[in-house]
Amino acid sequence: MDDTQEAESYTKEWYQIAKIDTLTFSDIVNSISGANISLSLGIDLVRASFLYQSKNNETIDTLSGCVCWPVRTATCSNILLENHYTSSRWDECPSQTPMPGMYKCSMLRTAIYIGPDYQGLGLSRNLPQPYFNTVLLADQSIDCFKAALSILKDLGPTLSDDYSTYNIGYSLGGAVSLGVARRVELEPEVKKIMHLKKSYCGAGPYDQVAMMDLFLSQPDKVLDLALSLPFAIKSILFSSPSLSAKYSESDFFTQGLLDSGILEKIDTRDYDTGQLNRMLYDAGFTTPNTILSADLLQGDTQIAIEFRQELGKLNLTTGWTPTIPILFYHSKADEVVPIVCLECIQANMADNPNITYKVDDTGEHGSSGTKFYLGVI
Repeated sequence: MDDTQEAESYTKEWYQIAKIDTLTFSDIVNSISGANISLSLGIDLVRASFLYQSKNNETIDTLSGCVCWPVRTATCSNILLENHYTSSRWDECPSQTPMPGMYKCSMLRTAIYIGPDYQGLGLSRNLPQPYFNTVLLADQSIDCFKAALSILKDLGPTLSDDYSTYNIGYSLGGAVSLGVARRVELEPEVKKIMHLKKSYCGAGPYDQVAMMDLFLSQPDKVLDLALSLPFAIKSILFSSPSLSAKYSESDFFTQGLLDSGILEKIDTRDYDTGQLNRMLYDAGFTTPNTILSADLLQGDTQIAIEFRQELGKLNLTTGWTPTIPILFYHSKADEVVPIVCLECIQANMADNPNITYKVDDTGEHGSSGTKFYLGVI
């Protein structure tokens, strides 16, 4: 391919480098909870943290992410796009903290790592955080990928013309990864850019209606992650202008939770999910009926019906057929993202030869995440 042909086929995306640093393999390993790995196996990574732009309806937001490549590596042939788990503290994201997917790239030695921070985290902490809006987060992940390609073109090692992309994520990241896979299948131009080879989706909220229906059907059950309910509400109010024009947080939550100040602490992005969940538990907000308003819990009220309709717009399990391989991983014992979310995939995409399932009988959400990264991938 001559320079003229290359220029015609390559569209440079806007980006701004924020920082370039080096992540040692030791730093990366220490970021993986429960890992017991020899430090002689991997290689250090160069990390370029950057700003990029992504469109949400008529708004163009400036977001952040990072791209990493192995030190002293001239050519790479694979890309790992990691969509990270739920984070509530601004610096729990790839541009600020080593992530599990970086470990895989470090081990492979010739692979590129790309990781979006998500809106509201990293260098965009001043923006509203979509939390569980997996459709929007998937779009932002793809835009991050495009900008990272421009950075590699300008600063990084040579990327083979026939590179392959592996799309991975666990928990919220599992659903974002499925959202990425979905858009690749539905949009030929995105498919052409990404060279997607396979997706790995672990324990994700792929059908948030099914997940919320399960939680709301047991209003007095103590939740492993009570924080998921405020996150879900905030996601929908952010994502639906029609709903937010009609309702406010006071319509969705109990007065006790509203008076506690915990919702405001969520918005500061200064606390991680463990800290916020402990705040809820210590204050007695552990069950759906201590967190959610009676009108929402009733199910047949106008607010409950409209909430459910808006959640349904984020459903990733219908309206498309995977032709590029996907591996789904879930534990039957997961109480944070119940296995009903995987069962919706199995029901709506039955007998698809491009889908593989790995289901464990035991393992809570956190330990299963470690197994997903160290064993499944």
